[in-house]
Amino acid sequence: MARYRDKRLTIRLTEDELNTIKTRMKLAGSRNATDFILTCVCSNTINVIDTIPLLSVKTELSRIGNNVNQIARVANTAKSIHYDDVQNLKLQVDEMRKVVSDAFDFCVKER
Repeated sequence: MARYRDKRLTIRLTEDELNTIKTRMKLAGSRNATDFILTCVCSNTINVIDTIPLLSVKTELSRIGNNVNQIARVANTAKSIHYDDVQNLKLQVDEMRKVVSDAFDFCVKER
């Protein structure tokens, strides 16, 4: 038995957005946009990602990085710490910052 759809939803899209929908419709083997969009929207679960904890971690990592840079400046001036130790620490902090930043960016894109 066919469904009777008596409600209309109109959306505006950019050319790129429309092309993306058409491409994905073809990949999914869908023949019409209505069925494709309804399947995508109604049949899939929606994941809500809380990025608030990542924001605080990202902020804290930035603070740590700033502290490491200040320590490096003092150490270079006073010559009281090995340069390689400071550089290694700075590389580790930069790596942690990148991992957290990438995770944050991923979470934001997925929302």
